[in-house]
Amino acid sequence: MKKILLPLLFTLNSHSVCVHETTISGAQLLSQITHYQNSKAYYQLEDESFNKLQSISLIEPQRNYLIQQLQAPITKDYNDRYIKYYKYERMVEFIKSQREQLEQLKYQTQVIGKSIEGRDLFAITPREIDPKKKLILMFARHHGDEGTANWIVEGFLSKALKDNHFNENFQLILYPMVNPDGANAKRRYNRNNRDLNRSWGKTPEKSYDEVKVIHKHLDSYLQDNKKPVIALDMHGSFTEDFIYRVSKSFNGQDFFETQQSFIDSLGKRDPWQAGQFYISNGHRKMSRILLVRDYGINSLTHESIRDIPLSESRTLKDLFLQGEAVLDSLKELY
Repeated sequence: MKKILLPLLFTLNSHSVCVHETTISGAQLLSQITHYQNSKAYYQLEDESFNKLQSISLIEPQRNYLIQQLQAPITKDYNDRYIKYYKYERMVEFIKSQREQLEQLKYQTQVIGKSIEGRDLFAITPREIDPKKKLILMFARHHGDEGTANWIVEGFLSKALKDNHFNENFQLILYPMVNPDGANAKRRYNRNNRDLNRSWGKTPEKSYDEVKVIHKHLDSYLQDNKKPVIALDMHGSFTEDFIYRVSKSFNGQDFFETQQSFIDSLGKRDPWQAGQFYISNGHRKMSRILLVRDYGINSLTHESIRDIPLSESRTLKDLFLQGEAVLDSLKELY
């Protein structure tokens, strides 16, 4: 098992593996400007959008800035060289293919709003919450360019809908694509250059853009006495598969062990994730952190490699199997 303790976001150290992220003073930023301008670096403005770090005229030495250094996008012949990139249209097609089964199991597939560019934002939810069943919450694609996450969600949902044990004991709330505009542009940010996993406010009114729509829809469930037993936010990383979880000090020993139980269970079933995790108390406006801090929900970020070359042994079927492994872990633990 891989255990790596990462500094909190509020330090001046880079700590993330799905994005190289640093909080730095304007004075330090100006002193290192050449380094950041030569990398694919973006800095966060007061409206919480991210702009490419090009001009130094707007940088204030006395302010702190959140900097994100992104992985260079692969644009040429992507689907000929990597596992097929997952776009918005594929998600719509997949939901349509599952609609009959969802309806038989008393789920509703709703369009709860629109993205900035006008694409549908979907939610798959039970028609009625059954108090006798355990509730699972899942998001995918806060970051548009992390396409492997959706293949894993497909594997999870396809098996879940056919699994009698799961359907007798669990219900699911799924937001299958938080950032459809970013997905189709193969871009981390949404159309307003916001990182949607840094856009969750304490209330829906304080959230931004697509997240505001989703947060408003989710809020009625969160305010109910029936809260999810676990929340999984599906992402893609630069180089490895792992789970993000919080430290012992963040929410106590028992909570830490609860998170560890899921990581261990998944590690037995998923040879790519293999029990690897990073401890990160993250950014206060991440969905994972908000759900742990404000609702006490066991919330984890599931990371899979974003760009998987076709020349490697890993295939699209392996991503589906990773989704099935998530399902089997939930059944074992809950």
